[in-house]
Amino acid sequence: MNTADLIWMNGEFVSWEDAKVHVLTHGLHYGTGVFEG
Repeated sequence: MNTADLIWMNGEFVSWEDAKVHVLTHGLHYGTGVFEG
């Protein structure tokens, strides 16, 4: 699988190494998200 060098996070492009999600993020605790289909 090819991965991008940068990803869009919080309104800016960041590298994969710098992309971190806080442990209290709503999506991690409650499984909310956006799904295609």
